[in-house]
Amino acid sequence: MPRIFGYAPAGARCFGKHDLMSRRRTNVVGALTEDRLLAAALFDGAVNTDVFEAWLLQGLLPVLPNGAVVVMDNASFHKFERIQEAVEAAGCLLEASSAIFS
Repeated sequence: MPRIFGYAPAGARCFGKHDLMSRRRTNVVGALTEDRLLAAALFDGAVNTDVFEAWLLQGLLPVLPNGAVVVMDNASFHKFERIQEAVEAAGCLLEASSAIFS
């Protein structure tokens, strides 16, 4: 989708050479412990519930020790019941926080 704002002289049309909004988006998802990064993965496009759940089930939960505490922020894809059930079924404790980085 092209940008809808730009700079041009008053009364003149704004033309651009590049559609800067059309670049692919790459997201990284991972888990931090006190001394290492676990299950880091790159995804093209936005992270949604299905992408997060796949990463959780296939990447993170298999490498977590039993009894680990999983802390998630208030992102919408963290709030689904099946995400919470998967963490608990893996023998981990789920802790949700909206103030992790404050």
